[in-house]
Amino acid sequence: MDRTKATKTLRETLDTHGLKDWSIRLSTTVSGVMGYCSEKDKTIFLNAHHIDTHPEPEIIDTIKHEVAHALVGCKHGHGPAWVTKAFEMGVNNLSKCSTIGLSPQVIDAIRSGNSVEVTFEEATIERNITVEEKVFRPKYQVTRLQDRCPECNKVAVEVFAIDTVDKDGNQVKLITLQCFHIIKKIIPRGTAFESMVSNYWKPEIAACKHDWPTRDEAKSLHIPSNRCRKCGEFKLYNFQVIGARNAEVGLASQKGHGIFDDMGLGKTMQALAILRFHSSLYSPTMVVTKSAIKFQWFKAAITWLGPEFISQIISTSKDYLMPGLKMYIIPYDLLRRFPREKLHKLGIKLVILDEVQQIKNPDSSRTQEVRKLVSANSDCKVLPLSATPWKNRGSEFFPALNLMDPIKFHSYQAYLDQWVDYFYEGPKKKMGGIRNIQKFKDYTQSLITRREYNEVMDEFPDINRMKLPVQLDELQQSTYDDSVSDFVAWYNDFVLSGEEENINGIELLAKMARMRHITGLAKIPATLGFIEQFVADTERKLVVFVHHKDVGELMYGALINTDKESNPDYHELAQTLKDEGIPVYQYTSKHTGRPEGYDIQERFNDNKRCIMIASTLACGEGLNLQTCADSILHERQWNPQNEDQATPGRFRRIGQVSGVINITCPESEGTIDEHLDYIVESKRKQFHAAMNKGEAPVWSENQFAKELAEMIVARHKAKKGKQGKPAVKTNITAMATM
Repeated sequence: MDRTKATKTLRETLDTHGLKDWSIRLSTTVSGVMGYCSEKDKTIFLNAHHIDTHPEPEIIDTIKHEVAHALVGCKHGHGPAWVTKAFEMGVNNLSKCSTIGLSPQVIDAIRSGNSVEVTFEEATIERNITVEEKVFRPKYQVTRLQDRCPECNKVAVEVFAIDTVDKDGNQVKLITLQCFHIIKKIIPRGTAFESMVSNYWKPEIAACKHDWPTRDEAKSLHIPSNRCRKCGEFKLYNFQVIGARNAEVGLASQKGHGIFDDMGLGKTMQALAILRFHSSLYSPTMVVTKSAIKFQWFKAAITWLGPEFISQIISTSKDYLMPGLKMYIIPYDLLRRFPREKLHKLGIKLVILDEVQQIKNPDSSRTQEVRKLVSANSDCKVLPLSATPWKNRGSEFFPALNLMDPIKFHSYQAYLDQWVDYFYEGPKKKMGGIRNIQKFKDYTQSLITRREYNEVMDEFPDINRMKLPVQLDELQQSTYDDSVSDFVAWYNDFVLSGEEENINGIELLAKMARMRHITGLAKIPATLGFIEQFVADTERKLVVFVHHKDVGELMYGALINTDKESNPDYHELAQTLKDEGIPVYQYTSKHTGRPEGYDIQERFNDNKRCIMIASTLACGEGLNLQTCADSILHERQWNPQNEDQATPGRFRRIGQVSGVINITCPESEGTIDEHLDYIVESKRKQFHAAMNKGEAPVWSENQFAKELAEMIVARHKAKKGKQGKPAVKTNITAMATM
């Protein structure tokens, strides 16, 4: 029985006996007992190590044992009242609560991802001269299935490794094991990752003779150096090519390789590069990620790998798994609830663990499920990604290291003893970070690729614009489609009446404003998810620019409200900000030119870490935020000059020490966002090109509005033609109260 089934069985038992208000907790710290009933907390604790090692009948017996305590009251102990109820429920062992009695070696084996089997030996003990009693003593067998010597089948423990060249000219890694046998790993020759181009599978992109700007040209024009000036597609930066090659070698020579670059350096593209050139080796692939990021992986896979990598996003535990796909995407939390046998039947060859710090606890059920997924196929490899694989304690890094190389990191306790630092806080001994960092870097050199932003900054333009793909849910999409239908009907009336040329640009923009408002509301969860990851991965400041007042209010409220009942989705993020002392500021039009606005500016600049929700137009002038270099442009502006006044304008001031201003733009797929991005970026390029030639740039609001309207009408017509019917009308009230 696994942890998920044990929890489900306990839940059903509690519900059957009318204890629906009782809770369940799995623990590895319940003082040795197999289960524990806390009447005060209305909670039954189960020892996760007990579930991992003991037979199913014994676990079920423990569940019934503890539920009997809950029914009669813990004050009765194991007295007659409890015995009667336990007997009624079918409890076989009517003695006192059994202890788990695991040795430190067995517990370490469980924490180290090993398989532990328990058998029971029958023995006879003498109570006195005339009375003998039979007892069953557990015997534990630790099995390490993933890391055995192929020659002698003994546990593979690395003594040392060398890189050399074999007689055929192949680069090889020779690993000498403790049993004195040698494992030979062939290292692949350099793959042409630099030739990888986004959307290469489209005929017009395949035919393009790419023109990549030099770094100097890119910085002069404020454009990326990895973007083709002809087709507008992207290639990998040089440091991303190096990261992909490191991962390629690591996957060939060991169980896995980790890409732990700083936030915003393209870990996703580096991982997808492996699949682009080694699809046969690593398909099917399972991407395990946070729920908020699953659509970004879906879209990135199509962009960089083509339609053959259209993935299934697994959203519920009842989803049917489509066979034969090259990629599947599942959230961490769902991994624990999804039927394990269905996932294992897929024959996954590569598991990409996005934000691998989600399995930092070696005892957690989430970590155990990831280990089982990786070990289901002996040939499966693992590719962890994170900007912060460990944050507070060095122990948090072990699960990732153990998955990547169970030979080097075969024991959790040995890892703690060798690599984790400890310190005393008063009389208490506490765990710190990594001990002897340089030696640790040398030891893990083949396992880890890690670059910080300042190391690769020269490859970026001085303004680094990034997209954050967002998918509207069913209600949001219906509401948006409704607003588009209304706009198209209004616009067509003008066209049919012959008055198209008389439409005023301001009137057009006003009519399209509702679409922009809907997407602004719909993108709030994606932006808050980005903020959550930014706080976890960096120690920098962040400004979020919004256009609509209610969008800013909702976002600000979610970041400061720690009440679970009124802020169920984001109270944990708000609590984290509060606990870590990260203040959240709000800057609106009422602060412009006032002492309160100046005070917010000064407090923002004086804090090492903070977040500001700011009105794009209100921040257009008079605000100096030179201590920050990261921003989210949550809602695009009609005029690119208005955007530039806010970001990068507020950051590119005297005192700015960063060489790059990062601007992330959440973009709702299939909406006005995509049209705005295309037109605004085109106008921005024209603006900078004119400025660099010494010309006066010209901005036509009427022309922009008409171009945008025509794109919306054309897409609506194409979509309606595919569907054969208009979108169903819904109400926007539910969205406005999110």
